[in-house]
Amino acid sequence: MKLRKLSAAAAILASSALVLSGCTPGDDDDTGNGDEVTDENGDENGEEDGTGVEEGTGGEYDQEGALYTVIPDSGARAELPENFETAEDTIIASTGAVPFINVNNDHAGANSVNNSVVAGRMGSGFWYFGTDLSIVPNDEFGTYEVTNEEDPLVIEYSINEEAIWSDETPITVRDYQLGWISQAYSSEDHEGDAGFNPSGASFYSYVPEGFQYDSLDDTDFSIELPDYYADWELLVSGPGLPSHIVAEQAGLSLEEFDAAIDEGDVAVLEEIAEVWNEGMGHAGDWDPDIALSSGPYQLADWNWQGEESGGSVTLEPNPNWWGTPPGVDTLIFTFEDESTHVQALENYDIHIIEPQADEDVRLNLDSLAETGEFVVHEGDQATWEHIDFQYQQGPFAETPELAEAFALCLPREEIVDQLIVPVFEDAEVLNAREVLSFEENYDDFVAESYDGRYDEVDVEAAAAILEEHDAVGTTVEINHFGQPRRHAAVEIINTYCGEEGAGFDIVDAGDPDFSAALLDGEWSGVAMFAWAGSGQIVSGLNIYSSGGAQNATGFASDTVDEQWGVVADNVSDEERFDALVQIEQALWDDLHGIPMYVHPGIVASDASIANVRLTAAQTAIPWNAEQWQRAEATAE
Repeated sequence: MKLRKLSAAAAILASSALVLSGCTPGDDDDTGNGDEVTDENGDENGEEDGTGVEEGTGGEYDQEGALYTVIPDSGARAELPENFETAEDTIIASTGAVPFINVNNDHAGANSVNNSVVAGRMGSGFWYFGTDLSIVPNDEFGTYEVTNEEDPLVIEYSINEEAIWSDETPITVRDYQLGWISQAYSSEDHEGDAGFNPSGASFYSYVPEGFQYDSLDDTDFSIELPDYYADWELLVSGPGLPSHIVAEQAGLSLEEFDAAIDEGDVAVLEEIAEVWNEGMGHAGDWDPDIALSSGPYQLADWNWQGEESGGSVTLEPNPNWWGTPPGVDTLIFTFEDESTHVQALENYDIHIIEPQADEDVRLNLDSLAETGEFVVHEGDQATWEHIDFQYQQGPFAETPELAEAFALCLPREEIVDQLIVPVFEDAEVLNAREVLSFEENYDDFVAESYDGRYDEVDVEAAAAILEEHDAVGTTVEINHFGQPRRHAAVEIINTYCGEEGAGFDIVDAGDPDFSAALLDGEWSGVAMFAWAGSGQIVSGLNIYSSGGAQNATGFASDTVDEQWGVVADNVSDEERFDALVQIEQALWDDLHGIPMYVHPGIVASDASIANVRLTAAQTAIPWNAEQWQRAEATAE
């Protein structure tokens, strides 16, 4: 499972909210843009291929990134021909076993890449993440611009007048203000606790007055930020939930709903919150008249088989979608264990897969690619594995010094060499959190922020700390999402940190249903998982700051809190770099956790499907699924 920093499909989730990624390497996406490429015949930038798309309309023919299509030079979506139409066809994809769980993608329990895979197809917004982590404005939905740059920062938004929900109700500021309310009334620390359970509250924090409008029926509105926020552009994207349906399900007239929204009537908002949390479609229980779409696809079927894995979701074109038609009339996301992906692809049971990649999977995929019938996509991604220490309960709460012992015996290099290098030969140990190893300034950043203290395993030093604190035999649970690669990592850790090594009692506590406990902080020992990001500037604020919505470990540092304020401010690149260095130094000194490695992206697909393109962002391989279409379906 992947948990995220930010979902492009979310309504107004904070840009600094990382997404949980419980996936092992190979579960996430990739850049896949800009390299010299070949067409299906092996010719560089070949002749017109029969799709009706002419060469030179925006990029290169790219067999590995977008077979049979022309892609842009940037990370934006491909420019499709004007006569592009929805084909009568079915495309089936799987990003893993963790299922779609909630139509409300802003709910804390839905804070995962897996949920966004489906929700992202049912929603649209003012921008989306490009494959290169760029922020790409989406003029089909609307426009936005900064109208005042300082004191306060003001951004004005205008929704496309054609933008409507799938029941033909116009999308307005009412839908956005509901999203703000869900954050503002989610705890007593804010306006009041109405029972909303959002995945973050950064939008409320940076925009405490909510949206500015004359009427909740307006399609033009603005926000004012009292303090500058470096990721301001990410604060507002899609409309979230249809407010008129939420009102109806809460038993309210639209007038009563509007009054509660405008006046902050907590008693009425409690009724709205009950619907907002799980009443729009949750765990397979849904109604097509309630689970509306503002995107190219809408929900057609939800085969629910439980929270751990299995089942599927079938999407169909939204008949009232005003933008470019989606590629096929049936798009299915099936939630299959990654260990079954390669065989399913070879059998054409699934057409696009994100397998749990180990050495055998890699070899099998390469063999399939040699047939010419399948394509393997690989590259770096903004998802990184790490281990976090729990300081609220358990052994590290009782004796914080034991975190140092665990860090000293943690065999990061061996884990990477044994489990990651066979999949991606350039893999290396990650020594930072806010700058990833494939980014341009990584080496300079690490040189300033990390002194190499945990580069080499030191079992003797770890054992000495355990003996000093009379803690030999202390149980440390290693919590994770239960994938084989992580089980294998626990075995390697046990060799060095366990009873025959430093002296901990290492327990493999892998559980596919770990996400709720993880986010709630209801675990002990350490958590091994991945954060999936998309290049935000203020990416770790919610995790590492003492009041962060995603701080589930009890970690607190005055330095970290102070320097995040600098990072978020309107400062120079040099000042921001220095602030991030101080944050990293504090995270190392106080041992919030230990970074492990960047996830290499490995995806495979049926070679006949156009526009399958990797992305480095957390939005995963289906980021542009509405553009997928078999080449023969578009041939003239």
